[in-house]
Order: sequence, then C-alpha cells, then structure tokens
Amino acid sequence: MGVRFDQLLSLPELRDLKLVSGSKGVLKIVRWVHVVETPDLLRYVQSDELIILTGVGVSNNISAFIELVEGLIQKNAVGLILNVGKYFEKVPDEINKIADENDFSIFELPWEISIAEITRIICEEVVKRHMEEISYQDLLMNIIFFNRISCEDFTSRISDHSYGNLNSFRIAIVAIDDFQQYLSSKDIKGEQSLIHIKDIFFNSVNSAVSDSRCRPISYLQNNSVILLLINEKERYTNLNILSDIIRESCKNNFLDISVSISMGNVYTEFSQIKKSYLEAEKALKVIKAEGHSDETVFYSNIGAYKLLTEIDDTGLLKEYYYDTLGRLEQHDIQNHTDFMDILHTFLQENGSYIQTSQKLYMHRNTLMYKINKIQELLKKDLSDPKVRFECYLGFLVKKIIN
Repeated sequence: MGVRFDQLLSLPELRDLKLVSGSKGVLKIVRWVHVVETPDLLRYVQSDELIILTGVGVSNNISAFIELVEGLIQKNAVGLILNVGKYFEKVPDEINKIADENDFSIFELPWEISIAEITRIICEEVVKRHMEEISYQDLLMNIIFFNRISCEDFTSRISDHSYGNLNSFRIAIVAIDDFQQYLSSKDIKGEQSLIHIKDIFFNSVNSAVSDSRCRPISYLQNNSVILLLINEKERYTNLNILSDIIRESCKNNFLDISVSISMGNVYTEFSQIKKSYLEAEKALKVIKAEGHSDETVFYSNIGAYKLLTEIDDTGLLKEYYYDTLGRLEQHDIQNHTDFMDILHTFLQENGSYIQTSQKLYMHRNTLMYKINKIQELLKKDLSDPKVRFECYLGFLVKKIIN
C-alpha cells in the first residue's frame, strides 16, 4: 500500500517541495520514507521508499553522491528529497542527468523546513491511504460476496468523499495478462516478491482512478483488481479513455506488462452491483477465450458469448462441441489435416470461397475440394446459413471450455 508522488505533492503541507528532475517518475508509488546519508547505508533501503538526504555525508564528494543515487535506483527506491541550503545550494547537474535518464524523481527542500515534519506528513498520508484501502476492500467484498452491506450503510461509509448522490454503479476488472509468464520472464520468485508485485499493481490501478475527492473502492483478487465505478458519467468522460489511463499507470510501474480490462453493465440500483461483477467476470473470460491481451471489453459487446457464459454445465458444452466439430477435429489429429483451420476461416468469411481462398492463399478449386470433404465428414451442408452458425458456435464453445 502507498500513495502516488503527484498525490503527495497536492498536499498543502508539502508545497515547499520542488521537483527538479525525473519528472516522469511522479506517477510512482511511495510506500515509506527513509533517511540515508552515505552509500554504505544503501543496504537498509527497501523498494518503493522515498529517500531524504541532508547532504552531510556526500557534500564534498560528488562521486559518493553519484554512487548513492545509482544505488538507490538499483534498489528500486522511488525518489529523493535533498535538503538544500547548507551542504548543497541545489541538486548537482550530474545527479539530475542520472535521475532524468532513470525516471527517478528528485526534489529540493529548503533547509529551514523541518525534515522531521516532512517525514511525519508523508508517513501519515501513507498510513491513512493504507487504512482507507483496507476499509474499502472489505466494503466491496461484503457487497459482492456476502450481501451484508445495505445502500444506507454504504452511503455512510463513503460519506467522507464527494460522490454526492449515488446515481450509477458498474464493476470493472483489471487483470494482468499471462501473469505467470510475466513472472517467469522477469525471474520473479518467492512469496514476498509476488506480494510486492501485486501490491504495486493494486496501487497503480487505484492511483489511476483516484482523485482528491473520490478515493477508489476496490480490492485485489488473485492477479486482478476489482473496481467499483460510481457515478461514471459525472467522473469519466469516456471509459475507454479511463482504460488507457489505467494501462499507462500500470506500465509506468512495470516494464513489458499488459492488462486486460472488462466492464460489467452499468446499473442505477445498488443491489445490482453483484450482477455487474458477474458480467465483468464473463467479459474477462471472453478476452482470455479469444486469446487477446491489452484489450478492454464490455459485457454488452460479447455477442453470442453471453449465451455460452451463462451455461454452467461444462458437460453440455462439450457435448455440443462434439456434435458439431468433434469428429472433424479427430480427423485432423489422426490424418494430420488442417480441416478445422480451413472451416474456421470459411465461417469467418461468411461462406465466401473467394475471400477464404485469398485469406488462406489457396487455389479456389483446392478450397472447394476440401470444403466438400469437410461436409462429408460432418454430414452437414455448409451452404445452409443455419449450419454455418451452428459450426461457428461450436468454435466459440471450444474457446470457452478450453
């Protein structure tokens, strides 16, 4: 848990902090504050800490200052506050250059300002945000899973924020794509490292949707963040733009990450929040079934998948798949043919031989021969639109059950 740099800078008590380099790093999350004066103290620095420096330990040694800053960057500290006016008049140009190159935010703080007071203010804000997030996680989980919160209780719990009248509710799910693959690619191992990654992800999503008036109501579920969007028409001009902001926030904290975002329908009744959650889950399932990533999908746009995701009986889905395409898939496996791929393309091109042959780079006569063989195996007439629909639905079923 933590608070984003730019949110800290909005606090009136921190108005004397001056950002001098590493401006791209202000979207990072600050988890705590630590005072470090010399490079030999780097071993005590933790990830996502904001470091405060008076300069007493490096004032006559620019090499030591550079070593300290490079060490902080290597330890994944998020930034540095230099107390200027006694040991340093300003942050040296060499240090600013390193900070800009690494998106490592550096601030100047006038000497007459109390470091102890600045530390207290930042720590109090971090703790405050942490307690709010825990409270809101509990609140949303109780709404979705246990039905223990009434609309009146909910309104009372969020009264400190400027939501005003509660006009609409929608659940959004933000999920890291191929999370296990991402962990392997970055060689991230161990329970503590995993918790740390999820914590940063959670904060990245929350910070993207929060503002000074309305804190996010969300919780972390596996590798996903469940978000409750309240009064979206008043707060967000466009949910696709909001999705882009969330992705940008995540990618500012993780290299090479992609996230998929699913949206349930929007409802005006508090009691429909759980329904929106279930819809968002189904929309996310469709993203995975289609093998897509870095995509935003609304439940209202998933088409025929609406019907399929409502079917809890997996056996029924498997039976339908076998009746439509099962024999053809078995033939491909046993005879090393590609009839399934050909049929899928043929159905996607609405039964057009010309468009399918162009898409597959296959002679039209060869395609016609193979389509005839497919019809013989399926014992179906693919010139019939109803048959083509049934087969196409079979492909959708396969994606869902896989």
